[in-house]
Amino acid sequence: MENALTLIILFLILWFFWSGVRCKEIAVRAGQSHCDKHRVQFLDQTVQRVTLKFTRDSRNNPVWYRSYYFEFATNGEHRYQGKIVMHGQYLKSIEMDPYPDPTINTLN
Repeated sequence: MENALTLIILFLILWFFWSGVRCKEIAVRAGQSHCDKHRVQFLDQTVQRVTLKFTRDSRNNPVWYRSYYFEFATNGEHRYQGKIVMHGQYLKSIEMDPYPDPTINTLN
């Protein structure tokens, strides 16, 4: 009985770790895609998890809420920050700090 409980706990820990890795991979791809769509550079090719909590989704199912920060740039000089929110392994939202439009040329 003790071995079964140990195996269940080990399985849950491994599942939680795998779920986190998978969620981060999804967040990185979503950040890259969002930056490409907005014609900005996705910097460092990674995201950083800042929030992890247990919550409920729109159907009242329990899910892990994870939020990640990423950085992007319009011209490689100034860094701006974005935020990706995941519910479980599903993308909930992506927000980006205001930034100058890289398609507009400014002449000074």
